[in-house]
Amino acid sequence: MLSQLLYPKHELDYSYPASERSKKKSLIQEGKNQATLEYDGWHLPGQEPKKSDCGKWLFMGCLNKDRHPNKEIFLKPFQKSCFRADCEKCCFKWLGKSASRATKRIELYEKQSKKTAKHIIISVPEWDWYKPKKEIAKNVYKILKKVHAVAGLVVFHPFRYNKLDQIWIYSPHYHCIGFGWIENTKELFFESGYIVKNLGKRDSVFGTIYYQLSHAGIKKHNHTLVYFGECSYSKLKIDESNEESKKCPYCKEFLTELDYVVSCELKPDPIIMNLDYLSTFYQWFVKSPYQ
Repeated sequence: MLSQLLYPKHELDYSYPASERSKKKSLIQEGKNQATLEYDGWHLPGQEPKKSDCGKWLFMGCLNKDRHPNKEIFLKPFQKSCFRADCEKCCFKWLGKSASRATKRIELYEKQSKKTAKHIIISVPEWDWYKPKKEIAKNVYKILKKVHAVAGLVVFHPFRYNKLDQIWIYSPHYHCIGFGWIENTKELFFESGYIVKNLGKRDSVFGTIYYQLSHAGIKKHNHTLVYFGECSYSKLKIDESNEESKKCPYCKEFLTELDYVVSCELKPDPIIMNLDYLSTFYQWFVKSPYQ
């Protein structure tokens, strides 16, 4: 497998996929070899089969009709998801959820610190490619400290996309949404061989994080996205519970999973299935946890 990933340096296209971020396009389904690509357990998102109920339409709701307008029940349709990065169906749910949570943390620190989030790329020199991931990561955090990146998040990319041959190749590098002046990059290159590129402020923090996660390295028992410095969990406290979205907007009771009495399956209506709405049709009841 390793021999299939390595190519002579002059044959590679080292342009970064992030340079096409304006397309807002996920690379999960691109490349001739993305389904079989693997190095030391690392692979791309969305390459494993979905579970039997992934994508199935279900309903959360509230039956307190007497406390709702026109005494109707409140319904909130949703698609069941395993939220696994590996799932061919739910990887997009994982992408959206992960990018949203990360954006919330980055934008909170941006507001508190009055600093600007920057997109930084750290490329690993070839002589370090096959060192243990922990050792490479340790070097990258040292590099971030030396260029005065005081906080942010880091996403590990084991592979780059070779547009010429339309395949993924092993070429470890890191994408960082960070804060700081980002200095001494030239001196660090001559000292360590690590290339640091500061792409500056992004038009969309969410779009940049989403894009980088879409072709990030996935491996069991390893975090895809890691915070460092003043953005770490121990230093930046943020409420991520989002309790209000779990409550009825009318009576403020917590929503429960509902089912209905009808002789045929309730087919999703594409016009309303992504909306919250009030309803009087069918006979609804709280779904048993054993169903």
